[in-house]
Amino acid sequence: MTPDRTAARLIAGETPTEDQMRAYWRATDEGLCNRAETVAVLAALSARPSDLGLMRSFVQYVQESAPPVALPSARHAVNIVGTGGGLSTFNISTSASFVVAAAGGKVIKSGSSAYSSSVGSGDILNALGLPGAKSDHLTDAMLSETGLAFAAQGRYAPILKRLAISAMPLNFKVIGRFVNALGPLISPYKMRAHVIGASSPQLFKQIHGIAASLNIPAFVVHAKLGVDELLSICPNICQWNHQDSASRLEPLELGLASGSPEALAGGDLQTNIALMTDLLQGRAGPVASQTVALNAGAALYAGGVAPDLAAGTRLALDCIADGAPYRKLEQARAFLSAEAPKVGRAA
Repeated sequence: MTPDRTAARLIAGETPTEDQMRAYWRATDEGLCNRAETVAVLAALSARPSDLGLMRSFVQYVQESAPPVALPSARHAVNIVGTGGGLSTFNISTSASFVVAAAGGKVIKSGSSAYSSSVGSGDILNALGLPGAKSDHLTDAMLSETGLAFAAQGRYAPILKRLAISAMPLNFKVIGRFVNALGPLISPYKMRAHVIGASSPQLFKQIHGIAASLNIPAFVVHAKLGVDELLSICPNICQWNHQDSASRLEPLELGLASGSPEALAGGDLQTNIALMTDLLQGRAGPVASQTVALNAGAALYAGGVAPDLAAGTRLALDCIADGAPYRKLEQARAFLSAEAPKVGRAA
């Protein structure tokens, strides 16, 4: 079937096969599909109920066209990232990344501008003077030195940029919702594991199904309040890609206190920077601190630093109380300020 017939089927509400969709994405990537058709396909995919096969075909094409790079320092690295959508919170996974690095883990943080929250990971990292590295050499050097690195948007598969340009001037967060939800599964780097938050039970099952079938090392999580991260104030579910069933995680069983979702609310860029700064220095309230510790604990467990999630959470809580995550932020900022020009010239 030709790419234009595949697109016509999809736009008409039919479901092409996974092979047909991979062929369509290949044609799109090669510039063989016109812009209007690409926008119509993105809109159709984003408007319809998500289909596991259509989702998997996109992730598989990205993996084949732009295989994840294995950095020398990333063998034990993890990523903490969410699908977007659901209840809006402050930058929990970004904050947790600094906690993980301060506790002895390694993190390559991916992320972009805001999707479901007011301020996305990319927004706040840029404002803090921590942009994505411009080369793999710099990413590897920063990860080795500080335990923390940030994936640059330009490092992702070329088809993602092509799709975003095709959608302009439309808002890609709306027209490309299908692609955004799959972002956590298409990291440009090989890592030990990905801690992936899903904002709904359906998306949790789909992300897990894709990770399982494509052998992506993912620890998928979902909070019952409808958040794409673990929350300390409600029941959660979690599941490794190789596990057949999900486990229920009760924060109270880990000794975490209950609280209100309002304690996790974010705001504009400056508000979120202030919230994150207080948290990393150990000055945030218990709900915010424990929620970040829970997510950091999952990453410490996934990265092999802690034997289980409970032990990882305790380690993260101690780390936050000490203020070490803020010192890690300062170390990362100092590294980029001093080393980026030298490493960039060497590359």
